[in-house]
Amino acid sequence: MTRFTDDPKRNAQILRAIKEKEGELVQMAEELARSLKEIFRNEEEKPLSDKEHKERQLRNIQEVAEQSTSWAEVELFIRYQAARKEIYVAWANEALQKLQGLRELARGIVGAAEEPTIRKVHLELIRRVLGHTVRWHVWHAKGETQLQRAKQGGAG
Repeated sequence: MTRFTDDPKRNAQILRAIKEKEGELVQMAEELARSLKEIFRNEEEKPLSDKEHKERQLRNIQEVAEQSTSWAEVELFIRYQAARKEIYVAWANEALQKLQGLRELARGIVGAAEEPTIRKVHLELIRRVLGHTVRWHVWHAKGETQLQRAKQGGAG
């Protein structure tokens, strides 16, 4: 499943380069998910349903990125969700900074001369980071809690 419209040989080269960076993308996503967890923890105590609500918001952002052909559209949607208090403004600012920074990674993968392809690769990197962020968030919101309960149950 490729999203790039240049020739197949170039696609394979781009996709291989992206896959080589996947570890960095997963790490960036974990940082975003941990940041969301910390902001959530620092707010007043909230029930799990609110954590699930944040998962829904992350999935909404991911969905916009999947359907979009423009970083500006994704950026606007994240700002919109923060303004509506669906996500934390501090997290939105951090996410926007990290996701915008992926443009330089895209430029390194593609080369400086091909601006349309850089935009497409940038969006692909954003999609991947957001997808990984959703999965990390679910782990932090649900998996870690289950693991702690299991350890407490086993200790007793």
